[in-house]
Amino acid sequence: MSISLYVHIPFCLKKCIYCDFVSGLYNPARADAYIDALKKEISNISNEKPLSTLFIGGGTPTALSSDVLSNLINHIFSKFSFTKDCEATVEANPGTVDKDKLKAIRSAGINRISIGIQSFNDDELSFLGRIHNKEEACHAVNLARESGFENIGVDLIYGIPGQALESWKINLEEAVRLKPRHISAYELTAEKETELYTYLKGGNKLTLPDEDKIIQMYEYTIDYLTAEGYIHYEISNFASPDYSCRHNLNYWDRGEYYGAGLGAHSFTNGNRFHNTDDLDEYLKLLSDNKSPVKESETITEDIALSEAIFLGLRKTEGLNVGSFSKRYNKNILSRFRKEINELQEAGLIAIACSNCSYESTIKLTRKGLLLSNEVFEKFI
Repeated sequence: MSISLYVHIPFCLKKCIYCDFVSGLYNPARADAYIDALKKEISNISNEKPLSTLFIGGGTPTALSSDVLSNLINHIFSKFSFTKDCEATVEANPGTVDKDKLKAIRSAGINRISIGIQSFNDDELSFLGRIHNKEEACHAVNLARESGFENIGVDLIYGIPGQALESWKINLEEAVRLKPRHISAYELTAEKETELYTYLKGGNKLTLPDEDKIIQMYEYTIDYLTAEGYIHYEISNFASPDYSCRHNLNYWDRGEYYGAGLGAHSFTNGNRFHNTDDLDEYLKLLSDNKSPVKESETITEDIALSEAIFLGLRKTEGLNVGSFSKRYNKNILSRFRKEINELQEAGLIAIACSNCSYESTIKLTRKGLLLSNEVFEKFI
């Protein structure tokens, strides 16, 4: 089973209206103090096995200067051993990259970049609070390729207030035109404590698209991107053959991972724990040579089974009954017979090769993809 490392950079040049991540505005002095503390935490992680993936996310990691970000990457690679085919990703905002910065992080060992474009429509970008425009988004992808990145991913958001289906189609066409290896397409959600949530509650003229339009957008996304050669391998993710995000797959397969940084989560040896999300507390704890872990949880058998099912069903290939039984010593078809029968009758899941139960595969149907949360609730 793979072991991954996630490193969190909680700084942005501007907070997007939909963001509920642990992040704040970039301040050079605070960022320098944070990176010093982060390096100390990374150095204190005890791991003897080679890591198979690295993901530096945020926030906006590329809000950091080239020197600071490259130095952090070098520190990570000096403290851990990695597999020869390690996937090493950095998230980037089009408004925070230039060719020198991209070349620097590529030279430091990062071989995959995930660019948060979200939209190619300037009005939609402005509404979301993004700091870039369409031209800068396209330029960032081209710069990444010129800087040596072959494995490029882009993130898009659909269901933006005021967005028509035709606008979303154009966004997908623009993304495909840039030929990224990976495309993530997420439905916009209004989480509490975000500016978007407050905006929508304020009775403004623009509202989220209705459910029928969201369904049209999602189904069009699947049909269009698969027709363009992308593999739909997870509810919201599409990739060229052999370019699925291995870091995220490790999460969905319940592989082990370490998290470093503000609010970061870890899962090792059957335990899950997460760091404080208070920046001052994080800096103080590391300054005092104390662990930044805020809470921990021992995962029970029931929790493990539940997680394995709803995380595994996120993948379009579904769950293999034999592999599940071997890992968890439980036959999913017997253990969750009632839930599975109900979901089958509702047309939300399908079972392939049901006459040879050990080799059966359980997967979401097209309807199940649309109503995935209803499926997952059955196993929580």
